[in-house]
Amino acid sequence: MSDLLQVKNLVQEFKNKQSFIDSLKVRDGKIVREQKVVHAVNDISFTIAEGEAFSLVGESGCGKSTAARTIIRLLTPTSGEIIYRGKDIAPLKDTELLPYRKKIQMIFQDPYSSLDPRQKVKDILMEPILFHKLAPNRKAAETRCYELMERVGLRPEQADRYPHQFSGGQRQRIGIARALAVEPEFIIADEPVSALDVSIQAQILNLMMDLKDEFHFSYLFISHDLSVVKHISDRLGVMYLGALVECGSKQDLFERMSHPYTKMLLSAVPTVGEKPLVESMEMVGEIPSPIDLPSGCFFHGRCPYAMPICSQQRPELKQIEPGHYVACHLCPGKEK
Repeated sequence: MSDLLQVKNLVQEFKNKQSFIDSLKVRDGKIVREQKVVHAVNDISFTIAEGEAFSLVGESGCGKSTAARTIIRLLTPTSGEIIYRGKDIAPLKDTELLPYRKKIQMIFQDPYSSLDPRQKVKDILMEPILFHKLAPNRKAAETRCYELMERVGLRPEQADRYPHQFSGGQRQRIGIARALAVEPEFIIADEPVSALDVSIQAQILNLMMDLKDEFHFSYLFISHDLSVVKHISDRLGVMYLGALVECGSKQDLFERMSHPYTKMLLSAVPTVGEKPLVESMEMVGEIPSPIDLPSGCFFHGRCPYAMPICSQQRPELKQIEPGHYVACHLCPGKEK
């Protein structure tokens, strides 16, 4: 399979808003102005092949959703490349991005706030169809709207209702239908089931995977729940403090996980009536501030295996076996 998306050395930083007085600091006997910066995404690289489901996982606040919003260009990256079908879309202006808006769609975490409360469902679904001229007239767009609703498990007679008249699971089905309306090649799903009841989560995930098989698009899943991505992903990347610490196939990460942080995440996955994937490992300490990044390995302050080099030198993401990459001084890389 050829690569649909290549993310290379992506960096996303935000200037921390401060008053003039708060930004003044005394250093070496002099008053200087210090502008604080939030380092949300720190030099991450990965690829997604055509028809592949790739997941980014990690604790809340690790930068995975910011990475997703940067890749889809809701945010302009500070630096790095976002290569979609051979074209770097990172430096493109809004008008130049229009052709890619149709090809790349997003399913948001909160299905209520992502839908216009003043629009009926049929208008929400018809708007992108008419904007991108995927139907010759309004009647054809309306017919397409009803087809989409049926495909995601909604009744056509519900098309004249407003978002607040639906349950959370139904609203997420509307969000999925809206993403499908423009016939995308690539869908970014940002925590698509985290706001839903557990009983509904499996239904939505099964629907999303059925649609992937039917329409042959690729997914980037964002999630903090490893039990969710285990069943839907072909490959995964584990993020910590804005950086990728491990990346590989589903088998690599669930059967041959190597980074201490990945092991800690897996040890926290609850199990019932089956052997845990990893022996229990206590997650010590707090996540460092993205404003003041630690030196060396970002995880060394919480790692039970930390060595002196870990606080001095940041490890590179190295291949330890074909397709399996780890950023850890305990895991020496191998030649490709």
